Amino acid sequence: MKATNGAGGPCRFCGRLPRSGAPRVPGPAGPICLDCVRAGLRVVGDGEERTNEAGERLDAVSDLQAPVCEFCGRRERRTFLGFRRPLVRLRCAPRDAVICVDCLDSAGDALNLALRS
Repeated sequence: MKATNGAGGPCRFCGRLPRSGAPRVPGPAGPICLDCVRAGLRVVGDGEERTNEAGERLDAVSDLQAPVCEFCGRRERRTFLGFRRPLVRLRCAPRDAVICVDCLDSAGDALNLALRS
């Protein structure tokens, strides 16, 4: 995953347009900004609901009936022995946006590299 400016579209999770020079990670339905990645990592880390910059609720879901991650299309993780485990996902229900913890980690890594450059 590589951080770019996401073609100038609004963040998929908060709806804000990119600030000049601020890196974002592109996604199939729209990019995700640094602030939403940070908030998302906190949400999936401790399970506490938070609000994004637009004041919309971000929550963690792991139910297999909840929507799949729009970045990778997964809702479960298969272990080495073939067991299936629910994959924790960040959801912004008002925007119908979902990203899994693995994609959030990758997005955070990509944004860290972009900020160091």
